[in-house]
Amino acid sequence: MNSNNSQLIIKKAKSKITWTNNTNLIIFAFSTVFYARIVCSTFGVPSIVTQAHFLFIPVVFWIILTTAPTRDVQQIKLVYSLLSGLFLFLLAIVTSAFWNETGFINAVVSFMMLGEPIIFLIAIVSIPMSASSCLRLKKWLMWSALINFVLAAVQKPLIDADKLYAEGFNGTDGCGGVFFVSGAGNYVSASVSFAFALYFFNDKKNPLLIRLAALIAAFWQLLFSDSKQLILAYVVAWILLILLNSQDLSKTIRLIIGLLIFGLIFFWCTQNLEEFSSFTAWARPELYKTDGEAWYAKFYGVRSILDNFKSPLNWLFGLGPGTTVSRLGAWFINDYWSILGPLGATDSSIGKDALRFVGSYWLTYSSSLFSPIFGWAGIWGDLGLFGLGTYLFLAYLVWQNFGLDNSLKITLLSTLVLGFIFTQMEEPGYMLSVSLILGLAWHDQRLNKQRVYLQGHNR
Repeated sequence: MNSNNSQLIIKKAKSKITWTNNTNLIIFAFSTVFYARIVCSTFGVPSIVTQAHFLFIPVVFWIILTTAPTRDVQQIKLVYSLLSGLFLFLLAIVTSAFWNETGFINAVVSFMMLGEPIIFLIAIVSIPMSASSCLRLKKWLMWSALINFVLAAVQKPLIDADKLYAEGFNGTDGCGGVFFVSGAGNYVSASVSFAFALYFFNDKKNPLLIRLAALIAAFWQLLFSDSKQLILAYVVAWILLILLNSQDLSKTIRLIIGLLIFGLIFFWCTQNLEEFSSFTAWARPELYKTDGEAWYAKFYGVRSILDNFKSPLNWLFGLGPGTTVSRLGAWFINDYWSILGPLGATDSSIGKDALRFVGSYWLTYSSSLFSPIFGWAGIWGDLGLFGLGTYLFLAYLVWQNFGLDNSLKITLLSTLVLGFIFTQMEEPGYMLSVSLILGLAWHDQRLNKQRVYLQGHNR
C-alpha cells in the first residue's frame, strides 16, 4: 500500500469519527433539554439542572463549528448566513441592555432563550452528515417523541386518580410528558407531538398506516391535554400558507379544499362529540368586541410597556432584556434570582405585574389564550423595534432555507402564531425539537440531491 492510499484511508477514518462524535454531541445537547424536566421530577434533582442546556448547547455548537469537516459550498454559505443573522440579533440585545442600563446577565440569558434554537440549528447543519448518522438522529427523535406521548397518556389518568402528584395540577394541565411537571408542560408536550407527527407523516418512506397513527395519536394528545390553542395556531398557519401560495393556483386550491374538509369535520365534532365540547368554550362574541374583555386582558402587558416608555428611543431599543412580558421578565429572573442576582441581573415590575394579573383576572387564569405575557410582546417590549426586526430577519432566514415542504412551513408559521398566544418561542423543549426536525429535513434534502447527482454522474 503506497503512502497516498494510506493518507486517504486515514483521512476518511478521521472524517467518519468526526461525523459520529458530532452526531453524538447533537443527541447529547438535545437530550439535556428534552429530558431534563422529567429527570428532575422523577429523581428529585434540583431544578437548576433544567437550565444546564444554556451551557451545553453553546459548548456543543462551538465544538461542532470548529471540527465539522464540511467542504460543501452551499452548506458553508448557509452557516455563515445564519451566523450573520444571529450576530445582528445579539447586537440588538446588547444595544438594548446598554441603552437601558440593564444587567449584562440579562442580555446573555435573553440571547440564549431566543437565539438558542438557531444556535442548535447551525450546529446541526454544520455537520457533513452521512445517511447513517441522519437515520440515527431520526430514530432518536422518533423514540423521544414516542416517550413524550406515552408519558403524557399515562400521566393523565394517574393524576386524575390521585396516584401521581403533579404539584397541584390536575390531569389535564399536569400531563406534560417529558416536561412533567411544569406550568405549561401539557401545551409544550402536545406541541412537540404535533410538530413531530406532521414531519413523520410527510416522510413517505414509512408505511401510511403508521404515519396516520402518529397523526391521530398527536391529535388525541391535543384533546386530552386540552391544548386548544394548537388548533387555532395551526388553522391560522394553514390560512397564512394559503395566502403565501396564492400565486400557485393548484397549491392554493388543494390547501383550501383541505382546510374546508378539516373545518367541516371539526365543526361536526364540536357539535356532536363531548370530547370536543371545550373548543366552543370561548366562542362568545361579546368577549371580542372592540371594548371586550378579551382585548383588555390580552393587551394588559402592552399597555404597561407603553406606560413605561420615557423616550422615543424606547420604541427602537425597548426597555431592556428581561424587563417586560417575556418569559425572562415575567418569571425566570424572579425564579432564579438567587443565582442571577449576584451576577448583576436587573428586574422590573412590568412582568411581575402582568403575572399577578394573570392569576387574578378570571379570563387569563381560565385560558392562556388571553395571557398578556406572550412572545411577540416580550420581544418588542424588551428589545424594541430593532430587536424585533432582527428576530424577524432570523425567522425569514429559517423560512427561506428550511421551509422545504408544506408540513414544515405550517410548523414554522404555527410557531410564529403561538408567539401571539404565550411564550412558546422561549420554550427550549419545543423550539429545539423544531430545530432538530428542520435540520433533519434539510439533511434529507441534501443527501437526496447528492444521491441524484451521483446516479446521473455514474450513468
